[in-house]
Amino acid sequence: MIDKKLLAKIRKLADSPDWGVREDATKDIKAINDKFFLEYLPVWKKWVAEANPNIRRAVEVGLLRIKKEYILHALDLLDPLMYDDDVYVRKNCGPFALSHVGYKDPSTTFKRLRKWMKVKNKNVRWNVTMCLGVWFGQSYPEESLKLLKVLAKDQEKFVWRAVASSLVKLIRKHPKLKQEIFLWEGCDDCIAVVKHYVK
Repeated sequence: MIDKKLLAKIRKLADSPDWGVREDATKDIKAINDKFFLEYLPVWKKWVAEANPNIRRAVEVGLLRIKKEYILHALDLLDPLMYDDDVYVRKNCGPFALSHVGYKDPSTTFKRLRKWMKVKNKNVRWNVTMCLGVWFGQSYPEESLKLLKVLAKDQEKFVWRAVASSLVKLIRKHPKLKQEIFLWEGCDDCIAVVKHYVK
């Protein structure tokens, strides 16, 4: 049964000016998702469409402990947030929430990433790119490079700069990748940035 008082409390915490209090909201959502994810899924679907970015961000961070059997649902919840223009929501999406969710089921996640990277929205492609430079992408470097090699040729500077950032992180984690990446063609601007930070 949906606990409306708890949801009201979470909403209040999520909108606090204090970062630590906002984190308490995400902890409550994680606790709900541990035991009652499917029951609360309709609520989260509404919340990811909320006008308040703090509410949207609370839902995405609340997915960090999601169980493997719910990965598709979690990816669906993240879908509208991949497009989000709000900086706070975006910074917590691809580089953080998506990375943690994806790690539970890499096969399913890479399938969704390949679909997302074709979307004609720079925020979506940025989120894909940033996910591939952190924990998730670093755990599957070869598969990540396949996607990043395509995204490195993106016409949007916003996207290919994100690719450069992710490539730098991957090389620092897996130095042997540098030689392969430096031979990529058709993405000179991106690789020039990588070379600036990786000697």
